[in-house]
Amino acid sequence: MSELESKLQRRCQKILKDGGAFVFKTHGDMYSRVGIPDLVSCIPVTEDTLKKMLDDGWFKNRKIGIFVGFECKREGKLNVFDDRRKAQEIVGNEIKNSGGIWFAIDDSDVVEAVLKTMKGEL
Repeated sequence: MSELESKLQRRCQKILKDGGAFVFKTHGDMYSRVGIPDLVSCIPVTEDTLKKMLDDGWFKNRKIGIFVGFECKREGKLNVFDDRRKAQEIVGNEIKNSGGIWFAIDDSDVVEAVLKTMKGEL
């Protein structure tokens, strides 16, 4: 009998976390987009490693995606720090510590500015 997928996922999550990565497991249901990976991760790399990965052909068309998380808040709620918000800040720090980018926002203009900056348009 083959190993349960959930056991494999837990082992992979441990490997990623122990390696300094941010990782979370997705849960598919009838409202989720089909095809989303079981695990989503942001793995810290150095500039030298990234250059080697580019040279080795890891990225299609030499484009590199950068992990960016946006925590969206209603207007006037950005600085409300209840237990849920504190947990969101903890996760945001985990993302940043693994080399990703994280913002808590209450205005879609921030997302537009981040996107344009990352595309070299600003």
